[in-house]
Formats: sequence, C-alpha cells, structure tokens
Amino acid sequence: MVKIVLADAQYLIRFGLKNLLADVKGVKIVGEATDSEELMELAQTTHPDVVIFDYNNEKHFSIDDILAVRKISPGTNFLIISSDETKTNVFKVIESGALSFLTKECDKDEIVNAIFATAKSEKFLCHKIIDIIIEKHVHTGEDNCKAFNLSLRETEIIKLTAKGWTAKTIAGHLFLSTHTVYTHKKNIMKKLKINSSSEMIVYAIQNGLITKEELGETVM
Repeated sequence: MVKIVLADAQYLIRFGLKNLLADVKGVKIVGEATDSEELMELAQTTHPDVVIFDYNNEKHFSIDDILAVRKISPGTNFLIISSDETKTNVFKVIESGALSFLTKECDKDEIVNAIFATAKSEKFLCHKIIDIIIEKHVHTGEDNCKAFNLSLRETEIIKLTAKGWTAKTIAGHLFLSTHTVYTHKKNIMKKLKINSSSEMIVYAIQNGLITKEELGETVM
C-alpha cells in the first residue's frame, strides 16, 4: 500500500486528486496539507511513501519544503504536480530531490503511473517537463555532437541512471559495489562537465543513448 500525502494549497486540486485516486488499488491517502507547517507535521507522523506536491504558492509552500521533509522522513519521495513551467524552478525542484514532475495537464494514467514509479524511487517526468529540461541544455553555437571518451561501462551507467535506477540497483544489476557506481558517476560528470543526475538524463536523451519510449513508465 502506497501511503500518500496531498500537499496543495488549493482545495479543488486536493478534492480532485482524492476522487481520482478513490478507485485505484494499492494507494492510501494518509493526510492533506495546505501549508508547510501542516506538511512537516504529516511527514513526522505518517512518514508517507509519496508526497504529491505543488510548491507554486509562496504563501503556503516553497521548494525548500522538499529538503525539509526528506530530513524528517528520508524514505519519502516527491511527485510534483504543478502548473509552474519556469525552467529555473523546474531544475531547482529536481535538484532539491523531487523524483517526479508532472504538469496539471497530465491525465489519470500518467498520474497513477507516476505515483507508483515515485513510490519505487524511480523518476517520472512528463513530456513537457522533459522538453523544458532539454531546451535548458541546448547550447547555441556549440557542437552538441562533440564526442566524449566514455567507456562502455560508463555509457551503461548513464542509460540506467536515465531510467531512474538508484546507484544500489545499478550496482546489483552490474555486479559492482555501490562505491564503484558512485565513482563511475563522478568520472562521467567530470568528463561531460555536468553536475547532476538530471543533466545525465538530458545527455542520454540528446545523444541517443536512450529514447523516451525506452524509458517506459519511468519517464513519460
């Protein structure tokens, strides 16, 4: 059973999500938060698997709430459902630790798939968010097809990271230690001059290492 907290300042959004999920097996809404204080209390008392969160109301929530909740409840993952499509905010949210990001235009199937993916600590980004991320990383006037000296192992780790696999899962799949996977990631980021897993996803998509279709339910 996936325990969910709804954190959205708008009553109609929370009401709509409750009705949307009412007939979905395997999920349980354990609380609703209308502001940061209520969210922190629920994180401490319920330790939800997933917080469905819209940070885009500065009088009630902020992006910083993501880190704050994860300090209280490290096992809680965030699914953002927001109308905010500001590039800097999208990146800040992802870098703050939110695994998944949908817009409020997404349908029921996407929302349900995103919930279960997020509960399993997998990334789930809708097409619009992927497009925002990719556009952010288009370097005008530069050669985007520049070759990098990546090993086959490093390329494989990029592909698995783009699918939302954790370092521990990758290590088990490739029969490596978790430390070795982190070392490979560090070397990859140094070679590609990137700073995060989200940028690694962009690199994988832009350079044909993985397609949106290959990402399946992890990134839609």
